[in-house]
Amino acid sequence: MQFGIHSAFHADSVDLAEFAAKCDELGFESLWLPEHTVIPVNPSAGVPIPDFYLLMVDPLIGLTIAAAATSRLRLGTGVCLIPEHHPIDLAKRISSLDLYSAGRFILGVGAGWQPEETAALGGDFERRWAQTKESITIMKKLWTEDEPEHTGSYYQFPPLKFHPRPIQKPGPPILLGGRSKWVFRRVAAWADGWAPWMISPEDLATGQRELNHECERAGRDPTTTTITVFANISNHWKVRDYAEAGADR
Repeated sequence: MQFGIHSAFHADSVDLAEFAAKCDELGFESLWLPEHTVIPVNPSAGVPIPDFYLLMVDPLIGLTIAAAATSRLRLGTGVCLIPEHHPIDLAKRISSLDLYSAGRFILGVGAGWQPEETAALGGDFERRWAQTKESITIMKKLWTEDEPEHTGSYYQFPPLKFHPRPIQKPGPPILLGGRSKWVFRRVAAWADGWAPWMISPEDLATGQRELNHECERAGRDPTTTTITVFANISNHWKVRDYAEAGADR
């Protein structure tokens, strides 16, 4: 099993380049940065959102800093909130990062959980996973087709030229966050892995069985998917428990 570090960085953090270089030196497999662009002052849920959700640099810029300071460390978003970005612009930034990191980027994907944040950035909160799927479809076209075009529910464009393409072919691995009953079908259909947050080993094992079932139902080899667990070091579950439950990272 591989081991990575997930952490937010902000204006008062330790130097990100030095931190990434130390992770590389110590043998960690990957570094993951989260994303929240803004948080609402008056959230609709009526419960204030802690400030640490705001204290996050843009993950792709942060990972570019990390890429320049390392040579081996893989670089992931944990997670990128896809409906908050235009897919053409996001595809360009991702492929540029994959180029300059020599193919070390991993796209951890989320659809967001905060309605005001999603709406402020142009997302459709009620159908955010449908929007996410369409955005991923567009990015895959841009990364693989010579003259991609698209007509969908959220985005339309005529044949375009796009450069650079990612170093990784056909593109960076795509890992889906979330624990809804639909996540396994989505992974089996259009992603490369599942990345649950703060899940118990028991629930992880159940999820792996469901993911295998959905892969088989879709005619896909379950071994072509991976499982990355985001776990807090303060919880009582052990690394061995996650490994036995099916975690790859």
